[in-house]
Amino acid sequence: MELRPYQNRIANWLCDHPHACLSVGMGLGKTAAVLHFIDHTLDVYPAATFLIVAPKRVAETVWRQEAEKWELWRVARNMVLVSGTPKQKEAAAASTAPIKIVGRDNLKYFEHAEFDVLVIDELTSFKSMTAERTKLVLSIKATRKIGMTGTFAPNGLLDVYGQLAAVGIASPDAGDFYAWRGRWFVDVLKAAKVRFHKWQLRNGVTEAQALGDWTRDIITLTTEDYLQLPPMMVDVVTVPLTEAERKAYDDLVAALHFEIPGEDFDFTVDEKARFAKIQTLCSGFVYDTEDGGKPIRIGGGGAKVDAAVEFCRRAAAEGESVLLFYQYRETAVWFGELAQKAGLRIASVNGGSYEWLRKWEGGELDVLVANPASAGHGLNLQHGGHIVLWLELTYNYEYYAQANARLHRTGQVKPVQVTALVAEDTVDGAVWGALQRKSQTNRRVEAVTK
Repeated sequence: MELRPYQNRIANWLCDHPHACLSVGMGLGKTAAVLHFIDHTLDVYPAATFLIVAPKRVAETVWRQEAEKWELWRVARNMVLVSGTPKQKEAAAASTAPIKIVGRDNLKYFEHAEFDVLVIDELTSFKSMTAERTKLVLSIKATRKIGMTGTFAPNGLLDVYGQLAAVGIASPDAGDFYAWRGRWFVDVLKAAKVRFHKWQLRNGVTEAQALGDWTRDIITLTTEDYLQLPPMMVDVVTVPLTEAERKAYDDLVAALHFEIPGEDFDFTVDEKARFAKIQTLCSGFVYDTEDGGKPIRIGGGGAKVDAAVEFCRRAAAEGESVLLFYQYRETAVWFGELAQKAGLRIASVNGGSYEWLRKWEGGELDVLVANPASAGHGLNLQHGGHIVLWLELTYNYEYYAQANARLHRTGQVKPVQVTALVAEDTVDGAVWGALQRKSQTNRRVEAVTK
């Protein structure tokens, strides 16, 4: 197999940029380009060492398999996956294998370690300068650092600093981050004295000014510029709450004194908890914090869950399979109960077995249920269907875009239909609006770095 011209461009570009950010659209094959760069590096420096950091599922199922797919046998046989029991992880981390692959949640095994090349897959996981995983990855020393992402600015331009620091483009000093933020951004909610923040570029400041010279080490390729994919159509279905759900929702909003912002915002920990509690009521239940987090379903509720089951039932009657995304475990449990009663064939992507993948691709499932936080990366599901249903929306734009890309990617032969269920006159509407604004911001940032 040979790389496509734009993949060769990425691999060659990496040779000239020791600190590099690949802002490359989903489905363009950035993993293949980086693997070929690794193979080339071993030609020049046979003793080179590499650390590949990725989400757990991607670490376990993508990198070695991609190396074998591209017949990069030297790369594949020199890889070791740091996983298993603590002893197994320690042994793998201490092994002499030159290419180590580790899930981002096991970075503690490499704190202050040294490598010739550090590769960070799904770089946006390190956008927060204060997150423990970011601190760990910043402690790793490497001559070359490569970051890979398909959504460079998922929640706005402020997200880019931590990512660029992780690969050595921006300063790793937290004080420098705050200085950069103070120079180019303003908290437009500061005067309101609320407990969440909304950072915006100062009046007259452009994305290009805020990024400055960093753009020299960022390469951006967008999917639509290089691949001819079927269209992706997005639809919003408004679901009226039942009388019981509406009363419970309105009462809780009033009791929590929660004002739903009309624009993008950053929550404090307390605000996140209140927001999540209100969002669960959009799906007809609430977690009882006084009873160990036991879910309480609202009597006569479940309007969105009912709507999801009916949507999937209609799709199944037409011979179509649905990839359904949810946010909360109780929603998935409730949907599963009703879907089975409706005679739908259903499976979840959770668990170690991949039997569900065989059934999905073989047309043996009506519904595949997934959470975007765990199934939004590294899965190629385009051969099993072309319909996405969001029973509950995520506020995280990266999860949203990556999840839709499980079907809207190379190999898909049908137009992809994405449908979002939005509870009428609830916080769902604010989340949907925020996703659209984040999409526009991400595109503006991409345009600056092309």
